[in-house]
Amino acid sequence: MSFAGRVAIVTGGAGYIGSTTAKRLAVDGAAVIVSDVNGELAQSVAEEIVADGGEASAIETDVRSTESIEAMVAWTIGQHGQIDILVTVAGGSARERASTVHGSSEGVIRQVIEINLLGAIFCCRAVVGHMIERGAGKIVNVASIVALQGSAGHADYAAAKAGVIAFSKTLAMEVAPGGINVNCVSPGLVPRPGTRVDHIPGTNYLGRIASAESVSSVVSFLASDEADFIVGQNYVVDGGRSLGLKGSR
Repeated sequence: MSFAGRVAIVTGGAGYIGSTTAKRLAVDGAAVIVSDVNGELAQSVAEEIVADGGEASAIETDVRSTESIEAMVAWTIGQHGQIDILVTVAGGSARERASTVHGSSEGVIRQVIEINLLGAIFCCRAVVGHMIERGAGKIVNVASIVALQGSAGHADYAAAKAGVIAFSKTLAMEVAPGGINVNCVSPGLVPRPGTRVDHIPGTNYLGRIASAESVSSVVSFLASDEADFIVGQNYVVDGGRSLGLKGSR
């Protein structure tokens, strides 16, 4: 892919999938804004990109705050004059506090939905006006296969990510006439470095572990000119895990 002269924002850019995506877009030629609630980690990722010959800068952003999101967008336009690509990776399942619906707390539910769903909605809302004025833009929202299958103990996360997919389709309908492509990527289980993964290969048909690079390559494609005729789609990147139980052979 060639993103020379293009500016990309990656929210959640200090996380595993987010940082890998930011690095991939930079390798492909974009000037990348690494946006994350952890400003120090975002800066570290940006410095890694620059050290590797790419162009990047960092900004601390809390996607639960519309003021913080709007400040990120204004800063990016002020620094670069344009936003060509938005990738919303910021999210999380609060897995350490996973609970059944009847045992969950209001605070955790609201936090999960704010970060995963409202964060994506408000980031897109803050950017689309600028993209419409320019007559072009690519938005890729990151959801999850949990949105398609559900996951016991993660009803809030499943609902939020399902909302991301539905939102992406609806936004695509609204802005495609303005030259903007909105699509979605739903990864399967992508273990963080250091996570025990012995059981994971057996959960998908490829029989191997997913990587953040598996996701970032699809994001890069959807953000490229090669995907100009793709609108409102949800790309599942899970090695076939969402196909269901493996049949006997």
